[in-house]
Amino acid sequence: MKIKLEELALTSPFLNQLENKILYSNHKKDVSVSYKSTYTIKHVIEGVKYYNYNNQDIKVSKNQYLILNNGSNITSEAKSGTRGLSFFLSKKLMNEVYHYETNANSSIQFLEVIQNTSNSNISNLLNKIAYLYEHNPFFLKQQMDDLFINISELIIQQQIAIDNNFNSLKIVKHNTKQELYKLVTQAKEYLDDNISKDISLDTISKDIGISKYYLHRLFTEINGYTPNNYLTNIRIAKAKDKLRYSKDSIFEIAITCGFDNISYFSNTFKKYVGYSPSQFRKKI
Repeated sequence: MKIKLEELALTSPFLNQLENKILYSNHKKDVSVSYKSTYTIKHVIEGVKYYNYNNQDIKVSKNQYLILNNGSNITSEAKSGTRGLSFFLSKKLMNEVYHYETNANSSIQFLEVIQNTSNSNISNLLNKIAYLYEHNPFFLKQQMDDLFINISELIIQQQIAIDNNFNSLKIVKHNTKQELYKLVTQAKEYLDDNISKDISLDTISKDIGISKYYLHRLFTEINGYTPNNYLTNIRIAKAKDKLRYSKDSIFEIAITCGFDNISYFSNTFKKYVGYSPSQFRKKI
Protein backbone atom coordinates (compact mmCIF):
# COMPACT_ATOMS: atom_id res chain seq x y z
CA MET A 1 0.00 0.00 0.00
CA LYS A 2 1.40 3.38 -1.04
CA ILE A 3 0.53 6.35 1.16
CA LYS A 4 0.58 9.77 -0.46
CA LEU A 5 1.55 12.96 1.34
CA GLU A 6 0.46 16.18 -0.33
CA GLU A 7 -0.17 19.84 0.32
CA LEU A 8 -3.64 20.98 -0.65
CA ALA A 9 -3.73 23.31 -3.63
CA LEU A 10 -7.30 24.09 -4.66
CA THR A 11 -8.07 24.91 -8.28
CA SER A 12 -11.72 23.87 -8.05
CA PRO A 13 -14.51 24.05 -5.44
CA PHE A 14 -14.73 20.25 -5.70
CA LEU A 15 -12.24 17.75 -4.33
CA ASN A 16 -11.86 14.40 -6.05
CA GLN A 17 -12.34 11.14 -4.16
CA LEU A 18 -9.15 10.43 -2.21
CA GLU A 19 -7.93 7.23 -0.59
CA ASN A 20 -4.92 6.45 1.59
CA LYS A 21 -3.65 10.00 1.44
CA ILE A 22 -2.70 12.69 3.90
CA LEU A 23 -3.37 16.29 2.86
CA TYR A 24 -1.87 19.27 4.65
CA SER A 25 -3.87 22.48 4.28
CA ASN A 26 -2.61 25.97 4.99
CA HIS A 27 -5.35 28.28 3.77
CA LYS A 28 -4.16 31.65 2.53
CA LYS A 29 -7.73 32.80 1.93
CA ASP A 30 -11.28 31.78 2.83
CA VAL A 31 -12.23 28.57 1.05
CA SER A 32 -15.18 26.20 0.61
CA VAL A 33 -14.71 22.65 -0.71
CA SER A 34 -17.27 19.93 -1.49
CA TYR A 35 -16.54 16.23 -1.95
CA LYS A 36 -17.76 12.72 -1.19
CA SER A 37 -15.74 11.33 1.68
CA THR A 38 -13.94 8.14 2.32
CA TYR A 39 -13.31 7.39 5.99
CA THR A 40 -11.60 10.62 6.98
CA ILE A 41 -9.87 12.12 10.02
CA LYS A 42 -9.99 15.92 10.15
CA HIS A 43 -7.38 17.41 12.49
CA VAL A 44 -7.24 21.20 12.99
CA ILE A 45 -3.78 22.52 13.86
CA GLU A 46 -4.67 26.21 13.86
CA GLY A 47 -7.92 28.10 13.38
CA VAL A 48 -11.40 26.68 12.84
CA LYS A 49 -13.04 24.51 10.19
CA TYR A 50 -16.76 24.07 9.54
CA TYR A 51 -18.27 20.89 8.10
CA ASN A 52 -21.77 20.32 6.77
CA TYR A 53 -22.90 16.74 6.12
CA ASN A 54 -25.90 14.51 6.84
CA ASN A 55 -28.00 17.59 7.66
CA GLN A 56 -25.72 18.71 10.47
CA ASP A 57 -23.19 21.50 10.98
CA ILE A 58 -20.04 20.82 12.99
CA LYS A 59 -17.36 23.28 14.08
CA VAL A 60 -13.86 21.83 14.64
CA SER A 61 -11.42 24.11 16.46
CA LYS A 62 -7.69 24.08 17.14
CA ASN A 63 -6.45 20.85 18.76
CA GLN A 64 -9.66 19.01 17.90
CA TYR A 65 -10.34 16.25 15.40
CA LEU A 66 -13.34 14.64 13.76
CA ILE A 67 -13.73 11.19 12.19
CA LEU A 68 -16.11 10.98 9.21
CA ASN A 69 -17.68 7.82 7.83
CA ASN A 70 -17.40 6.52 4.30
CA GLY A 71 -19.78 7.84 1.64
CA SER A 72 -20.89 11.17 3.13
CA ASN A 73 -21.30 14.27 0.96
CA ILE A 74 -19.22 16.92 2.73
CA THR A 75 -18.89 20.67 2.43
CA SER A 76 -15.88 22.07 4.30
CA GLU A 77 -15.30 25.76 4.99
CA ALA A 78 -12.17 27.37 6.42
CA LYS A 79 -11.06 30.92 7.06
CA SER A 80 -7.73 32.37 6.02
CA GLY A 81 -4.93 31.24 8.34
CA THR A 82 -6.47 27.87 9.13
CA ARG A 83 -4.07 24.93 9.08
CA GLY A 84 -4.92 21.25 9.34
CA LEU A 85 -4.35 17.66 8.29
CA SER A 86 -6.85 15.39 6.54
CA PHE A 87 -6.32 11.65 6.57
CA PHE A 88 -8.28 9.91 3.78
CA LEU A 89 -8.53 6.19 4.59
CA SER A 90 -9.84 3.72 2.04
CA LYS A 91 -12.85 1.55 2.76
CA LYS A 92 -10.73 -1.50 1.91
CA LEU A 93 -8.10 -0.58 4.49
CA MET A 94 -10.69 0.15 7.20
CA ASN A 95 -12.51 -3.12 6.57
CA GLU A 96 -9.25 -5.08 6.68
CA VAL A 97 -8.23 -3.56 10.01
CA TYR A 98 -11.74 -3.89 11.45
CA HIS A 99 -11.97 -7.54 10.38
CA TYR A 100 -8.55 -8.24 11.90
CA GLU A 101 -9.55 -6.66 15.22
CA THR A 102 -13.03 -8.21 15.49
CA ASN A 103 -13.44 -11.02 12.90
CA ALA A 104 -16.57 -9.15 11.79
CA ASN A 105 -17.48 -8.98 8.10
CA SER A 106 -19.48 -5.76 8.39
CA SER A 107 -18.14 -2.25 7.78
CA ILE A 108 -17.27 -0.06 10.74
CA GLN A 109 -19.36 3.02 11.53
CA PHE A 110 -17.67 5.73 13.59
CA LEU A 111 -19.35 8.13 15.97
CA GLU A 112 -19.01 11.43 14.13
CA VAL A 113 -18.35 13.63 17.15
CA ILE A 114 -15.61 16.16 17.89
CA GLN A 115 -12.68 14.90 19.96
CA ASN A 116 -10.03 16.96 21.74
CA THR A 117 -6.37 16.19 21.14
CA SER A 118 -5.48 15.48 24.75
CA ASN A 119 -4.67 12.37 26.76
CA SER A 120 -4.99 9.76 24.02
CA ASN A 121 -2.73 7.77 21.72
CA ILE A 122 -4.64 9.08 18.70
CA SER A 123 -4.11 12.67 19.79
CA ASN A 124 -0.41 12.10 20.41
CA LEU A 125 0.03 10.57 16.98
CA LEU A 126 -1.91 13.35 15.22
CA ASN A 127 0.22 15.97 16.95
CA LYS A 128 3.38 14.06 16.07
CA ILE A 129 2.46 13.86 12.38
CA ALA A 130 1.53 17.56 12.30
CA TYR A 131 4.84 18.48 13.93
CA LEU A 132 6.85 16.31 11.54
CA TYR A 133 5.07 17.72 8.49
CA GLU A 134 5.91 21.27 9.48
CA HIS A 135 9.42 20.68 10.86
CA ASN A 136 10.85 17.43 9.46
CA PRO A 137 8.94 16.37 6.30
CA PHE A 138 11.80 14.14 5.09
CA PHE A 139 11.58 11.96 8.20
CA LEU A 140 7.79 11.96 7.96
CA LYS A 141 7.90 10.56 4.42
CA GLN A 142 10.20 7.78 5.61
CA GLN A 143 7.77 6.83 8.37
CA MET A 144 4.53 7.45 6.46
CA ASP A 145 3.36 3.87 5.93
CA ASP A 146 3.89 2.92 9.58
CA LEU A 147 2.21 6.08 10.90
CA PHE A 148 -0.76 5.69 8.55
CA ILE A 149 -1.38 2.07 9.53
CA ASN A 150 -0.91 2.93 13.20
CA ILE A 151 -3.52 5.67 13.19
CA SER A 152 -5.96 3.42 11.28
CA GLU A 153 -5.58 0.77 13.96
CA LEU A 154 -5.92 3.26 16.81
CA ILE A 155 -9.18 4.83 15.60
CA ILE A 156 -10.74 1.41 15.02
CA GLN A 157 -9.59 0.11 18.40
CA GLN A 158 -11.05 3.23 20.02
CA GLN A 159 -14.38 2.71 18.26
CA ILE A 160 -14.50 -0.98 19.25
CA ALA A 161 -13.89 0.01 22.89
CA ILE A 162 -16.67 2.61 22.68
CA ASP A 163 -19.06 0.05 21.17
CA ASN A 164 -18.22 -2.50 23.88
CA ASN A 165 -18.88 0.06 26.62
CA PHE A 166 -22.19 1.04 25.04
CA ASN A 167 -23.23 -2.62 24.85
CA SER A 168 -22.97 -2.86 28.64
CA LEU A 169 -24.85 0.42 29.18
CA LYS A 170 -28.31 -0.15 30.65
CA ILE A 171 -29.54 3.44 30.32
CA VAL A 172 -31.69 3.93 27.22
CA LYS A 173 -33.33 7.34 27.71
CA HIS A 174 -31.42 8.91 24.84
CA ASN A 175 -31.96 7.89 21.23
CA THR A 176 -28.48 7.33 19.83
CA LYS A 177 -24.93 6.49 20.81
CA GLN A 178 -23.85 9.76 19.27
CA GLU A 179 -26.05 11.77 21.65
CA LEU A 180 -24.76 9.83 24.65
CA TYR A 181 -21.15 10.18 23.58
CA LYS A 182 -21.55 13.92 23.04
CA LEU A 183 -22.69 14.31 26.65
CA VAL A 184 -19.59 12.50 27.92
CA THR A 185 -17.37 14.53 25.58
CA GLN A 186 -18.90 17.75 26.93
CA ALA A 187 -18.21 16.59 30.48
CA LYS A 188 -14.56 15.79 29.66
CA GLU A 189 -14.13 19.16 27.95
CA TYR A 190 -15.55 20.89 31.02
CA LEU A 191 -13.05 19.06 33.23
CA ASP A 192 -10.15 19.86 30.88
CA ASP A 193 -11.08 23.55 30.78
CA ASN A 194 -11.60 23.96 34.55
CA ILE A 195 -8.77 21.87 35.95
CA SER A 196 -7.68 24.51 38.50
CA LYS A 197 -11.19 25.13 39.86
CA ASP A 198 -13.21 23.43 42.57
CA ILE A 199 -15.33 21.08 40.44
CA SER A 200 -18.25 18.91 41.54
CA LEU A 201 -20.59 16.54 39.76
CA ASP A 202 -23.40 19.01 40.48
CA THR A 203 -21.51 21.75 38.63
CA ILE A 204 -20.79 19.61 35.57
CA SER A 205 -24.27 18.10 35.39
CA LYS A 206 -25.87 21.56 35.49
CA ASP A 207 -23.49 22.79 32.78
CA ILE A 208 -24.37 20.01 30.32
CA GLY A 209 -28.00 19.62 31.40
CA ILE A 210 -28.31 16.09 32.81
CA SER A 211 -28.68 14.68 36.31
CA LYS A 212 -25.69 14.01 38.54
CA TYR A 213 -26.47 10.30 38.78
CA TYR A 214 -26.97 9.96 35.03
CA LEU A 215 -23.70 11.78 34.31
CA HIS A 216 -21.71 9.61 36.72
CA ARG A 217 -23.20 6.38 35.37
CA LEU A 218 -22.82 7.37 31.73
CA PHE A 219 -19.28 8.73 32.09
CA THR A 220 -18.12 5.65 34.00
CA GLU A 221 -19.75 3.11 31.67
CA ILE A 222 -18.35 4.69 28.52
CA ASN A 223 -14.85 5.56 29.76
CA GLY A 224 -14.20 2.84 32.32
CA TYR A 225 -13.43 5.38 35.08
CA THR A 226 -15.37 7.97 37.05
CA PRO A 227 -15.34 11.74 36.38
CA ASN A 228 -13.39 12.23 39.59
CA ASN A 229 -10.74 9.70 38.55
CA TYR A 230 -10.42 11.42 35.17
CA LEU A 231 -10.04 14.81 36.83
CA THR A 232 -7.38 13.54 39.21
CA ASN A 233 -5.44 11.95 36.35
CA ILE A 234 -5.34 15.14 34.26
CA ARG A 235 -4.40 17.18 37.32
CA ILE A 236 -1.51 14.82 38.09
CA ALA A 237 -0.40 14.91 34.43
CA LYS A 238 -0.35 18.72 34.49
CA ALA A 239 1.53 18.72 37.80
CA LYS A 240 4.18 16.37 36.37
CA ASP A 241 4.70 18.72 33.41
CA LYS A 242 5.07 21.72 35.71
CA LEU A 243 7.52 19.88 37.95
CA ARG A 244 9.55 18.98 34.87
CA TYR A 245 9.50 22.24 32.94
CA SER A 246 8.79 25.11 35.39
CA LYS A 247 10.47 26.61 38.40
CA ASP A 248 7.18 27.14 40.22
CA SER A 249 7.10 26.17 43.89
CA ILE A 250 5.30 23.02 45.02
CA PHE A 251 2.59 25.21 46.55
CA GLU A 252 2.09 27.17 43.30
CA ILE A 253 1.87 23.94 41.28
CA ALA A 254 -0.63 22.47 43.74
CA ILE A 255 -2.96 25.48 43.45
CA THR A 256 -2.60 25.75 39.65
CA CYS A 257 -3.50 22.07 39.28
CA GLY A 258 -6.61 22.28 41.45
CA PHE A 259 -5.32 21.00 44.80
CA ASP A 260 -6.29 23.28 47.68
CA ASN A 261 -3.35 22.40 49.97
CA ILE A 262 0.16 20.95 49.71
CA SER A 263 -0.55 17.99 51.98
CA TYR A 264 -3.43 16.70 49.84
CA PHE A 265 -1.45 17.35 46.67
CA SER A 266 1.63 15.51 47.94
CA ASN A 267 -0.34 12.50 49.18
CA THR A 268 -2.34 12.21 45.95
CA PHE A 269 0.73 12.71 43.75
CA LYS A 270 2.65 10.00 45.62
CA LYS A 271 -0.31 7.61 45.38
CA TYR A 272 -0.48 8.01 41.59
CA VAL A 273 3.20 8.46 40.71
CA GLY A 274 5.05 6.61 43.44
CA TYR A 275 7.08 9.64 44.50
CA SER A 276 6.33 12.87 46.33
CA PRO A 277 6.38 16.03 44.15
CA SER A 278 9.78 17.07 45.52
CA GLN A 279 11.23 13.56 44.97
CA PHE A 280 9.83 13.52 41.42
CA ARG A 281 11.42 16.90 40.64
CA LYS A 282 14.82 15.75 41.96
CA LYS A 283 14.71 12.57 39.86
CA ILE A 284 14.31 14.49 36.62
